[in-house]
Amino acid sequence: MAKRSLDDILGEPTPAKRGRRPGEGGRAPTPTRDRLNAAQAQLAETRAAKLRGELLDAGEVEARWTSAVLDVRAAILAVPSRFGARFGLPATQLAALDADLRDALAGLAAGEGGHAR
Repeated sequence: MAKRSLDDILGEPTPAKRGRRPGEGGRAPTPTRDRLNAAQAQLAETRAAKLRGELLDAGEVEARWTSAVLDVRAAILAVPSRFGARFGLPATQLAALDADLRDALAGLAAGEGGHAR
């Protein structure tokens, strides 16, 4: 079996062959090591930003927006019954108001800017 050098095993020159004595300066940069260092730096920056309150959890943001949108929807759909109780409107007018509000909400949900028709 052929004798393999440390360079062959590591795939990089030993410190002495890079013009340095062992213990001076560590390993030479490689593309893999550079990517690892960049990824570790990015992770550290992300964690620090999260601790400073500059980043929010996407799931938490989605849950809060969902709750807010459902609250707005419920408030809008309650308008006809509040108007009916407050102003004594006939059932036909309340039904028309309810239908228009539901159409507007359906249009918003469909991305049509509140116009479902």
